[in-house]
Amino acid sequence: MDGVALLTSTGGETTIAIAVVVGQAVAFVLACWIAKRAYDGYRAARRPPLLWLAFGIALLAAVPTVVRFLLPTLFGAASLTTTVLATASEIAGLVAILYIVYGRP
Repeated sequence: MDGVALLTSTGGETTIAIAVVVGQAVAFVLACWIAKRAYDGYRAARRPPLLWLAFGIALLAAVPTVVRFLLPTLFGAASLTTTVLATASEIAGLVAILYIVYGRP
């Protein structure tokens, strides 16, 4: 594949497309870092709420970013499919976090 073909975009400027990809990468890295910090806290204190928090943050932020980027890129998945899977992951992450707040983990 030609290097120039990777820099072309459809429906917008290349700088906007690059900014979106960089923004998604930053969001993914931050979500993974926060989830890892929560998991490390769980390992140190053996407090189940911290494990649920790590799981919820991963599902809320990291997984949808990967789904929205990798499914269309690698598998050519339809926009509806990626939206449904990403939204389902976000809802599951929010439910995990709500479980910490209102449940008894």
